[in-house]
This record gives sequence, structure tokens and C-alpha cells, in this order.
Amino acid sequence: MSRTAVAERYEPNMKETDMLPPRIDETQSAADRIRHGIARYRCWQRHGNDALNAQVLVVQQLQIARLRRTHESLLADDRFRPITEFFLCEIYAGLDLDELAREIEKALPVATRMLPDSVLRTAAIAVEANALTGELDEEVALWLHAAGITEPTDSDLIAAYRRCDQDVARREQMRLLRELGLGLDRYVRSRLITATFKMAARPAKMAGLGGLYDFMGKGFAVMKPMKSVADFLDDFLGREARILDKLNTDCDDPFAV
Repeated sequence: MSRTAVAERYEPNMKETDMLPPRIDETQSAADRIRHGIARYRCWQRHGNDALNAQVLVVQQLQIARLRRTHESLLADDRFRPITEFFLCEIYAGLDLDELAREIEKALPVATRMLPDSVLRTAAIAVEANALTGELDEEVALWLHAAGITEPTDSDLIAAYRRCDQDVARREQMRLLRELGLGLDRYVRSRLITATFKMAARPAKMAGLGGLYDFMGKGFAVMKPMKSVADFLDDFLGREARILDKLNTDCDDPFAV
């Protein structure tokens, strides 16, 4: 069942174009990309719909449990545990777009003056990745909700992935995650950007950008001890890509890696 068909069970007058703003041109400014990501967040159907919101939370919990199983070896490796936890807890489920939306609406003009453009661009990718992740989770939740499944299993999740046909969007999600990881890694190697970022701590928080600043700071902290984040990204995203490949086949257990 398509996203539009499922959504019409709950929002009969909603058109697909109302549900998903067009992707922003990457040549536009970091500030515009951040605003666009927030606009996508504002279009989530779960706002004001407690039942759908609860279903999305169930989907997220199930997916995080699956991600922890898939990447158990990374979580068990002292070299990769901090960055794996960052990806699972901060990037996938930890960026509070409610708070961030309020921050940005009030303080983005100040942020563009205080923070390096390179850091803002990485923040824009984080917002875009979270907005897309929320859209994908909501689509799965809508399908499960329409099917009357309130306590989904992995098998239900697999069926929802296949019926929602999310392959292209999930590969875009992985592209954004790779770009985000490489961006944070690149900037943490720059002494100038690191120094500027540290100097901006107090002004950023006084301006009301504490959530955005703290998110970037956590990313810098987990990546600084690593020689390069590329090996982690190859492993983490490689496993996810193989799962997507299996979802496109009749494989009974595409989550097995």
C-alpha cells in the first residue's frame, strides 16, 4: 500500500505533495537547508495525533533494538562503541526536533554569524537526516496502524518496509548519514574550526542554540580520538545496505547479517 493510500485512511483530504516538501537544492545556504529540514519536520502527520505518535515510538524502539543486534560487534569494540552509540542514540533517535525547531525559529540569524559555515552545513545535514528518518518511520507506522498491528514484530517491520517501498529513500538516508559522519570527522581535524567552535559555546547557548551546539559537540567528541571515521561508516552503512538489498528479494530474514 502506498504512503498516500495509507495516509488517506486518517487524512482523507491530504495530498502526497502536502506530506513531503521537495528536497532542498544542496547549493543553497546552510541556513536555508536547516529551515527546509524543519519545514519537513512540521509536515509530520503525528503532530496532534497521539495514536500515530505512539505507533511511531513503537516502530522506533523496534528499529533501535534491531540496529543494536545488527551492529553488536561494533558496540562490543572499544574503538567503535562511542561512535556507534552516537549514531544510534543521538543521530537516529536523539536529535530533538521539537526543541531544535523552536531554537532555529528564534536564533538561526544569530547562529549564522557565530558559527563557521562548515559547521552549519554539517548541522543542516543532521537536521535533514532526522527529518527524513522521521518521515520513513511515520510511513511504516501508518502502514502498521492501517493493518491493525499495534505490537509489531520484526516480521511485521519487514513486511511494512516491503509494502512501503522505501528503498530509494533509505539509500538517501544512508548517503546523508555518511555525509554527516565525514563532515564531523573532517571538521574535528581542523584546529581552526575546533577553536572557533569552542569559543562559540557561551554565545551559542546564550542565543538559545544549546541543543544544536551540544549535538555538534557530542559528534566532535566521539570522533576526535579516531584516526578516521571512514572504516566505521563503511562497516555500519555497508551492513545496512546489505539489508536493503535483501529486502528487495524473497529472503526470509533480511535482518540477518
